[in-house]
This record gives sequence, structure tokens and C-alpha cells, in this order.
Amino acid sequence: MAKPRAILKRRKAVQNIAKITKTMQMIATARFKKAFDRAVAARPYTDRLAKLVARLAAAAGTLRHPLLEVREGGKRAALVAIASNRGLCGGYNAGIVRQTVAASRAAAADGRALRLLVSGRKLASAVKYQGLTPETSWTHFEDKPTFAQVNEAVGPLIEAYARGELDEVSIAYTKFESASRQRAVVERILPFSVEAAADDAAGATDWIFDPDATTILTDLIPRTVRLRAFQAFLDAAVSEQVARMTAMKAATDNALDMIKSLGRQFNRSRQSQITTELTEIMGGAAALE
Repeated sequence: MAKPRAILKRRKAVQNIAKITKTMQMIATARFKKAFDRAVAARPYTDRLAKLVARLAAAAGTLRHPLLEVREGGKRAALVAIASNRGLCGGYNAGIVRQTVAASRAAAADGRALRLLVSGRKLASAVKYQGLTPETSWTHFEDKPTFAQVNEAVGPLIEAYARGELDEVSIAYTKFESASRQRAVVERILPFSVEAAADDAAGATDWIFDPDATTILTDLIPRTVRLRAFQAFLDAAVSEQVARMTAMKAATDNALDMIKSLGRQFNRSRQSQITTELTEIMGGAAALE
């Protein structure tokens, strides 16, 4: 059994760790609330605009737009993967790494050339370890991504697709569904799909376009794609804070359990030491008689 002094030293170290993890949990909780408000505030607008633009594009009939063009057998794709710059957030980064590696290997198996763009130091180092070479690595996205930052990152890919230089653009991120459920997913954002809204548009009242449908949708379709990318970054930010909050709470609980266990070990060790000392005293007294 360890000596009482060693047990006390270890318990003090665990107590210090518990203070740190508790503080990190509180910080993550505060950041989660702010990130949650931003993600929830943007989602209804993003989803509603995407559905509206899809219905308008379906109702426009013969409208041709570069971002609507589906290129069968396309061999040029781009994947934007979003993770975090820091660790201590449970399996958050590992989920995105798995999705990114799987998508990259699937593209290689299909003979497609994949442009990989990653956000987050942890993801960049992980994919390099897996033998993948990102075209671009962003490290400036934290828990408050702005639309201007996302547009600067994703805008060139949208323009490349419009010029015919890419055949598909996807985003790998952690989709925020609730505080207790987040999923690492890969979603295609280009070509912009209108199939889901085609039936609704066909049975709807005739649309009146003013100005013409081409003018309206030429502005709205790229805007909608950029907003979908922005929503993915917002979801990733709030999911990271949820994962870190959960991980730090688990670490704090484990540290508290360890402190209790070390306290019991200290009591047993101290009692054993006292018993040994008493036995030695009684033995010495008996020897003097």
C-alpha cells in the first residue's frame, strides 16, 4: 500500500485537475449558449430560403443555371471538412476525420480527383497522418464564424463550379440536431438540387416572376448555397462546444470519483501506519518487562 504522504500528493494533483476541467466546462457552457443562439437563429432562414429557391427553380421550367447543372460521371470534386483547432472535445474531431478519410478513399476508388480543404488544426494534422494532403488549411474559424469568413473560403469553389472546373462540392461537418444529438455527416451543396421541390411546385399556383425568373434565381441560387455552407460552419461551432462541455463534465466527474477513492486509500494507509506504530510500541514495552 502506498504511503499516506504519496496518496495526499496524488489527491492534491487530481483536485487541481478537477478545478481545471470544471473551469473548462463552464467556459464551454457559456460559449455553447452563444453558438447555439447563432445557429438556431440562422437555421429557419437558411432552410426556408433553400426550399423557396428550389420551388422557384422547379417552377421556372426551362431555367438553366450553372449551379443547377448536374454533370454525370464528373471526375472533379471538392470537399470542405470542418473540425476544431483544439482538442479536449471527446470524439468530435474523430468523427469528422473518419468521414473525411472515407470520402477521400471513395473518391480515389471512383477515379475522381478530390480537392480537400480543411478547417481546424486537429483535422489538418489527422488527415496528413492518414496520407492525405489538404489543398488549404484554415485555422481562423473559432466558435464565432462570420458569413464574410465563410464566403471568402467557400466562394472560390462556387465560382469554380459555375465555370465548369468542378463537378461536385460537398461539406463534411458535425450536424447539430439537439443538445444531446450531433452527427458527423457529408452533405453535397453543389449541384443545387431542386428535385425535392419539383412536385410541390408542379401542383402550386402559377408563379409570377418580376423581374424574370432568370434574374431572380441568378442572384438567389448562389446566395442560398453560401448560406448552406455558413449554416454548416455554425452547426460545427455549436457541436464542438457541446462535445467539449460533455467531455469536461465527464472528466470532472471522474476526477471527483478518484478524489473520493484516494481519500479512502489515505484513511486505510494512515490507519495501517497507526496500527503498525502501536504494535511496535506495545512490543517494545513488552520487551522491557
